Amino acid sequence: MIVIQHMLRDLMTSQKYSADPNSIDQADYLEWQKFYTWEALTDQRYGQSFCRHFDVVDNRLYYERDWIKCDTIIRGEWIARP
Repeated sequence: MIVIQHMLRDLMTSQKYSADPNSIDQADYLEWQKFYTWEALTDQRYGQSFCRHFDVVDNRLYYERDWIKCDTIIRGEWIARP
């Protein structure tokens, strides 16, 4: 059990984000949403497109298929708060 706890701790501390949480400007996010329309036509997922556009490494977001969940994660963790 202790080995698993150490592995989990190491995994959590080793994940580094390219962008910092709460660092993406609201206006940039809204501009990207307009741009996403084209990427949706090329079969990219909402979170996948966001991660690529803003250089974010967040596997939950990248692989999530539900755009509402992605939007909730993005607004809660990545958009800068005023």
